[in-house]
Amino acid sequence: MTNGASERAEPFDGPSHFVRALWGFEVRVRALPRAAEEFSPRRPRFAGPNLWLPSSPLAGVPGSFSDYLFAACAHISAHLRFGAPRFEIKSLKPVGIALVSLLEDARVERLAIAHYPGLESLWAPYHRARPEGVKTSRALFARLARALHDDTYLDDDAWVIKGRQLFWEARNEWHDPSSCRRIGSALANDLGQMRLQFNAKDYAVEPAYRDDNSGLWHFESESAGNDPQLELEAVRRVEGDAAAAPQRQRGMPEAMPALAAGASERSAALRLATDVDTPPSARHPEWDYVIQRERPAFCSVFERPVAPEASTRLASMPARDTAAGKRLTRSALRLANRHPQRIRRLLDGDRLDLTATVATVVARQSGVQLDPRVYVRLRLRVEPPALLLLLDLSESLNATLSRAGVTLLELARDAATLLASSLAAIASDVAIHGFSSNGRHEVGYYRFKDFDDPYDEQTLARLAGMRAHLSTRLGAALRHAGQVLLERKARRKLLLVLTDGEPSDIDVHDPKYLLLDAKQATNGNHRSGLVSFCLGLDATAERSVARIFGAGNYLLLTQLEELPRKLAAVYLRLSA
Repeated sequence: MTNGASERAEPFDGPSHFVRALWGFEVRVRALPRAAEEFSPRRPRFAGPNLWLPSSPLAGVPGSFSDYLFAACAHISAHLRFGAPRFEIKSLKPVGIALVSLLEDARVERLAIAHYPGLESLWAPYHRARPEGVKTSRALFARLARALHDDTYLDDDAWVIKGRQLFWEARNEWHDPSSCRRIGSALANDLGQMRLQFNAKDYAVEPAYRDDNSGLWHFESESAGNDPQLELEAVRRVEGDAAAAPQRQRGMPEAMPALAAGASERSAALRLATDVDTPPSARHPEWDYVIQRERPAFCSVFERPVAPEASTRLASMPARDTAAGKRLTRSALRLANRHPQRIRRLLDGDRLDLTATVATVVARQSGVQLDPRVYVRLRLRVEPPALLLLLDLSESLNATLSRAGVTLLELARDAATLLASSLAAIASDVAIHGFSSNGRHEVGYYRFKDFDDPYDEQTLARLAGMRAHLSTRLGAALRHAGQVLLERKARRKLLLVLTDGEPSDIDVHDPKYLLLDAKQATNGNHRSGLVSFCLGLDATAERSVARIFGAGNYLLLTQLEELPRKLAAVYLRLSA
């Protein structure tokens, strides 16, 4: 093929004969016209029985150009043979469109391979994705495409594993294209939680023999007719619509706008993103119950700074006017007084009581009955425990209590403030930390008040800046908090965990995995001498909380409004 043939869009006979031999219908294959501006390498395109293929080899594509053209024709003809009327975009976001298209590509290829098994070897050389490298949306799409095509391909990414699992679970529905929309929507939601950007300007369908998916979708702004120049012009108008008005959610996978999942100013501010130049604060192991061993240095914990906010409401909270606050204050004052106390007039002790001894000698000389209680003993007052309050700051804490009209986050923040303000006399022994996660590589850890920090305006401002977002990788947080607490010099060390439910994260889909890992982390802290106790905000989560912390080491709240008072009561009980 020459560039002149490309400009004239003349038909190619070989691939069209190949399609007729496969399925018995006619297609018209033409050279794909050049575009003035291309954001990504050109991919094949089809509209009904009209196919447009690149006029020259694409860079980086293996094998001969002739084999590439036959692979592309076989793929597009599978769409024509097993596809359905074009999908409606409706409420799908650009990343959802791309994922549904990817699944539809895999679906029609599986059905075609069932008729002609040799097609698998025709397409296989173009699937070259590897389970390694930087994790981007484009790389994950290519890895998922290979996982759905190659049964021998192994990938350790949870998102790819989930995509393959959902696809095969729906194998009885492969003759129904709507299954791709259902699975694609679920995977797009997970990808959004992973905070991976999807930029259409650098996105190209992989592998390269697959079409650009424009023939799978009905775009409202496209023009009628089968002429390739008209179709390309319609596509450009769609791209313009998408760039000018992304809220309309129109476009095609080749030129869809980059939309951050759940994009809003607040969520962007709260986004947990790891700077590649910043090493994690710590790497912790994680227990895998399937293989019955710990994976070393498996989770990366990043200690994030807390943005302070105005603390007017927290400062005015009448903590010391409540019964719980007063009890905590009295306990703190008692624990702060660590001077030894002399217990006098004992029958046994570690030294003589001089006053009682003199009185006994006088009594003997006077013939009066003796009082044998002449000993004294020094008793050290109870030392306060080093307390670390660990707050689960996952997205679910933003839920609002209908009765109280406040969120779980506000209750947790008020309870932490009550504890910190009431224990000001022993502030050096109290730390308040929090955590949330975005997969095993991004566990965020926040220090609102550290040991030896005074309870002052800066501490209040950090508490006021507390935010809830993302997920709950509890095991990694327990290990990190335990490590912090073990470095504290104290005779007693107490880890008090405030959480609203079972551990979960975006890269784990086995409900037992993170639960048993958290249990393993708690057991490890216990062996190191830490006392762990959980205050649960979900009364229905008793089974999981009991399994993680053990019988007698948790309290579930049935009335969430009582959180500040219950938190105070738990501390008083454990510090006695």
